[in-house]
Amino acid sequence: MRFGPAPSRPGPTSWMGGAVAAVRAVTRSTGHRARRLAIAAPLDTAGFLGASATAWISTSPSLLPRTWWMWAANIGVSEVYGYSLGVASGRVVRRLSGAIGLQVRIAPEHRRRARWVGAAALVGISTYSWVRGVLRQREISHLVQQEPKNLATHVVGSAAGIGASVGALVLVRSVIATAGLYRALLRPYLPPRLVGALSLLLTAATLAVLTDRLVRGRLLERVIEKAEAANRLIAPDVPRPTSTLRSGGPESLETWQSLGAPGRKIVSGGADRALIARTVGREAMDPIRVYAAASSSRSLEDTVQAVVAELDRTGAWDREVLVLFTGTGTGWLQEWSLSAIEFLTAGNCATASIQYSYFPSPLAYLADRRSPQRAGRLLLQAVRRRLAELPAEVRPALYVAGESLGSFGGQAAFRDVPEMLSTVDGAVWTGTPSFTPLWQQLTTQARPGSPAVAPIFDGGRHIRVVTRPRELHRNYWGGLYEQWQHPRVVYAQHPSDPVVWLDPSLLWREPAWLQERVGHDVTPAMRWFPWITFWQIAADMPLSIAVAGGHGHSYHEEMVPIWAAVLGQDVPEQERRAQAGQHRAIVAAIRANTPQK
Repeated sequence: MRFGPAPSRPGPTSWMGGAVAAVRAVTRSTGHRARRLAIAAPLDTAGFLGASATAWISTSPSLLPRTWWMWAANIGVSEVYGYSLGVASGRVVRRLSGAIGLQVRIAPEHRRRARWVGAAALVGISTYSWVRGVLRQREISHLVQQEPKNLATHVVGSAAGIGASVGALVLVRSVIATAGLYRALLRPYLPPRLVGALSLLLTAATLAVLTDRLVRGRLLERVIEKAEAANRLIAPDVPRPTSTLRSGGPESLETWQSLGAPGRKIVSGGADRALIARTVGREAMDPIRVYAAASSSRSLEDTVQAVVAELDRTGAWDREVLVLFTGTGTGWLQEWSLSAIEFLTAGNCATASIQYSYFPSPLAYLADRRSPQRAGRLLLQAVRRRLAELPAEVRPALYVAGESLGSFGGQAAFRDVPEMLSTVDGAVWTGTPSFTPLWQQLTTQARPGSPAVAPIFDGGRHIRVVTRPRELHRNYWGGLYEQWQHPRVVYAQHPSDPVVWLDPSLLWREPAWLQERVGHDVTPAMRWFPWITFWQIAADMPLSIAVAGGHGHSYHEEMVPIWAAVLGQDVPEQERRAQAGQHRAIVAAIRANTPQK
């Protein structure tokens, strides 16, 4: 018998090392397969055809001329949609064909010719659709009074769009490969059914973590930091007011720094009494502009009370007209609207607004859509309570206004149209988004047969929708309205304004305004396509304020006649020419007095 040391048994460390080695081996092999799947795998034929077809459609015209990145966004998003739809459709067709025993084959001697014919058709259709799209962009540029983009813009944008769609395809395939990696790791240890469910959950968790780190942790934080920095910026070309009738000026209860960048620009702008008097040809007053900004140190309710305190301090209740504005997400107000009121009233007016956010409107709406609504409602309620304390005969006429997200928030002060008409002396809403509840309620009451771009309500007795100033007195078709009564409300919206027409239903339903194709600054060649049209109009939005006034989301010169109508400055037919001349003089004065970007 021989004695010696007993054979050693593997310890926990050696078992762990073996498991790690096995995992690494599996991970390496699966990683190689994932890379081949994500990059080297051939394109799905049906998916490729679907992407090609949607790329052709994406070159079709939308509302505004496209920059290179708008081309890229349209083509990229459309090709992703087309490829996905093509892949899904191809699988359905293959399953149905297999179920009924149907097979379609091309004889070997004809395959080479079929490939050449297919390639020629693909190149020919792609070239035709792209050239046609470029020509349509020139047409749109002329419609909105803009210089057409050069050829390089279209070429670079198209190439970038194709690159974006390829990147999206690689990303999707990488996600699929990640799911395959988890399945390979779990398969030796778990039942098949559990492997599929758990790998799906792990893939979703991985994707969620990466998205959170990238979108919220980096992109969103950068956007917020940039918005905060822009709001704090004290621009040297925006001087502090020297008038006691402006917030942030001498004796103001609001400091210059507290107003935020948009507020500082608002209270420092506008014309003085001398310029107004020279322009309108009569005695004038210095207009009152009141503004306050919400901050971390005070609530929205406190900010509203700060505005009321400023109205008290400046003597705004003694003016003839008081206009409450609800601003956009950043607190911005359109200078054309502010100045139009001041010139038309010869300065006998006060305007007031608050900043409820410093985010751009899309982010403000997505992050907190209640704040603009609360801002509009709280400001109106506080001012009405203060007005109720004054004798009726000395109260100023009360008007409300807002543009874009400001229109959405301002209209939230009213439950319905009758309440709006019974609460204020008039209103001007410009570029109202389609998701505004009061507007949605109103459009259900439109007269049958009236155009969707300028619907007619109750014969135009109180509310008129205008795309051009001439529609203040005659409807879109040139017909007469009923007698215009007070209070008067104007909804100004351009047919080419994407902010007005963007709606989630564009993804699956053709809207009435596109079916009619009557917009005077929209090409009649524009057509609706599922999914694609929504993204085309969404891509139009960011630069919609950069087009010429009277188009897109730029409401400029037309604000003078619009406010004149709402304020009740009617003249007999024979005097309208002279009034138009005075309006042109006001427009020229506002343009000369407003810094151009």
